[in-house]
Amino acid sequence: MTRAAAAVFHDHVWWGWASLGDVPRVRARPAAVVAAVTVAVTAAAVALLIGAAALLGVRSAGFAFAVVWLPMTWMGTLSRVLQPRLPGRWHALRPVERDGRLYERLGVRVVKRLLRRGPLAVFNPDLHLPAERTPEAMARLDGRMRDAEAAHVLVFALTLVAVAWALARGWWASAAWILLFDVLVNGCPVMLQRYNRALLTR
Repeated sequence: MTRAAAAVFHDHVWWGWASLGDVPRVRARPAAVVAAVTVAVTAAAVALLIGAAALLGVRSAGFAFAVVWLPMTWMGTLSRVLQPRLPGRWHALRPVERDGRLYERLGVRVVKRLLRRGPLAVFNPDLHLPAERTPEAMARLDGRMRDAEAAHVLVFALTLVAVAWALARGWWASAAWILLFDVLVNGCPVMLQRYNRALLTR
């Protein structure tokens, strides 16, 4: 790995969730615990979403943000006991991604700078270059990056359902707000994870 590539991993990269099948990172939980956490977290997210709709109005920009942020928080909490995974072929970097230039043109460096400092930095404590860069440690880092990417991809897709719902009702501004927040909150982290994994392979 080049010095420039290594430097990227000393920066915060946005929201750490724990899927390499052969690199376990979350201790197995009893099924009853997983079920209880799933029900509780889901109920809390639904209740907060209903409350946001009543308080802010379903066509407001504030509610659009809640539609994106609450599912992300739901997934982040749930993934502590139930890891989201995508097929390995999803994570394979395409030739156009491997040198990182595509994502740099799309503004990934700006995203990285914004997340290096400030309150959002607390969301990704596990996504750093390890002190000892052994193959095992680097594999764990790669796995955590894949898991963070998977979680954001799944929430991004889920939120598109809300975009379609708003469009079906003719709420064009609401749909635009939801899509914008979805790109910022979920699309940018996916881009950043793929960019950093490309640097990791250099």
